[in-house]
Amino acid sequence: MRDAVLASGGRAALVGGAMCLADERTPAVEVNRAVPVGPHVDVAAIASWYAGHDHVVAAPPGYLGLEESLRAHGYTPGYAWMKFTRNDAPAAPPPTDLRVAESLDAEAYALAAAEGFGLPPALARGLASIVGAPGWLCFVAWDGDEPAASAAVYAEATEAWFGLGATRPAFRRRGAQTALLAARIERVRELGVRRLSTETGERIPERPDQSYRNILRAGFRETYLRPNWRSPRPKG
Repeated sequence: MRDAVLASGGRAALVGGAMCLADERTPAVEVNRAVPVGPHVDVAAIASWYAGHDHVVAAPPGYLGLEESLRAHGYTPGYAWMKFTRNDAPAAPPPTDLRVAESLDAEAYALAAAEGFGLPPALARGLASIVGAPGWLCFVAWDGDEPAASAAVYAEATEAWFGLGATRPAFRRRGAQTALLAARIERVRELGVRRLSTETGERIPERPDQSYRNILRAGFRETYLRPNWRSPRPKG
């Protein structure tokens, strides 16, 4: 995600033991969050880097005292994400009338991302800079010559992260994302990847999540719930 945010014109830096991402042009949590990557997390340093810009700080398991520190700095619990993992077993091809293929067509990728995520076209074009970038594999689902959906996977050594899946509203409920998951699984298996991971928002009754169902259907398993703590609102 660091690569995607920087490519689209946002900011990213290792601060306080976390990878901090920020893009003031969009309120999306995906591009305005801090994810711990070091053994210790300095919440004050993270808050200072964001300088009042809305963001969340993820609190993965194993960071003793992190949630207490977040609370002490004015952060409050928000909508958590479920982390999923999967081994390298083959993926069953899902039913869809769309054609799914790995693609270097940045324009098609940007169009699907713009409409699927509700992004301004310029921001989506920046995000599409990951198409063809080292480590990134990008896929498009096509309806004839029309791009219907897009998704990406970042693969390095024996691990891969799946994300950035978006479907244009006119093409939803046609199995695009399930098919894109299966295609990416098979592609990274060819590269020797053995551990696959992804995430989406936690499952709650009043907020049904199609993405959650798609991930389970693709053979991923729930691994752990990762709380997201919302930054304090600026005073005044």
